[in-house]
Amino acid sequence: MDLGLRGRTVESTLIEYSVLLRCSGEYFVLISSPLLLESKGLRYAITPEKYSDERFGPVRRLVGQRIAAATVNTIGALQISFDDGTTLNVQPDDAYEAWNVSGPRGALTVCMPGGELAIWTAQAQ
Repeated sequence: MDLGLRGRTVESTLIEYSVLLRCSGEYFVLISSPLLLESKGLRYAITPEKYSDERFGPVRRLVGQRIAAATVNTIGALQISFDDGTTLNVQPDDAYEAWNVSGPRGALTVCMPGGELAIWTAQAQ
């Protein structure tokens, strides 16, 4: 499933027990579970609530990057690919909401525990 983030740019990151990517067009990606970031042949496995601030350098380098694709597969795994070849992956969690993507006018997709998706569409203006 396409999450509608193609062409959006990561404008800022916030890291406080989770990772929040603020993207252009009032879109947000909130990651609360371990993530895998692959960039320039390097792999970074990061758990938001465990690691020190310095460990998030690769996530911060996403600021200014343009999203090439953002999809979720049939088991609820999130994959975001960027124009420079970087990829970010988040697997579903058995006990917690692993990630969510929100957009303007109440649009929201949440990866529920176990990988099932809860989806709210944008409200008409």
